[in-house]
Amino acid sequence: MNKEFITHCLRATLIVSLAFFSLSAQAQKSKNRWRSAKADTLKVDTLEVELSDSSSSSLIPLPEKNGEGEIVLNMDSAITALYLENAEKTPVLNGYRIQIYFGDLETAREVRAKCRKQMDHGRIYLEAISPNYSVVVGDYRDRWEAEHALSELSKTYRDALIIPAEIELPELK
Repeated sequence: MNKEFITHCLRATLIVSLAFFSLSAQAQKSKNRWRSAKADTLKVDTLEVELSDSSSSSLIPLPEKNGEGEIVLNMDSAITALYLENAEKTPVLNGYRIQIYFGDLETAREVRAKCRKQMDHGRIYLEAISPNYSVVVGDYRDRWEAEHALSELSKTYRDALIIPAEIELPELK
């Protein structure tokens, strides 16, 4: 009985010591993992490297930073195709334009030329609405802007009216 008691005590001691050593080894591994992640995010001119035997370390000088570099961007081909497809399109916005003429092509061209001479901006469009043509002016984001411009244009073009249209994005001021 005394021999069995000593055997059980030795087994229990062995199990407890193995559990203790395995936990301390696991804690050391997690410490090293955090240390290496920290070293990657530091902004330093040299990098300290721990060797596999953990007995010695050495310093590796990093190259000098002169502000110039090269970036390589790797993307999936589907993303590249979507980017190229949308880069060619001009973005449009729902807004308003002022129609100053609606009729035949020759007169529409004359009205557009006359309007270009009078106005200082180049946002004058000739649109085909089969079988007629329309001359429209401006890219206005809201009705209020269009009303303000209409009050000026109606002095020269009595039949001018505001129409909803897909407009090009105006320049930001």
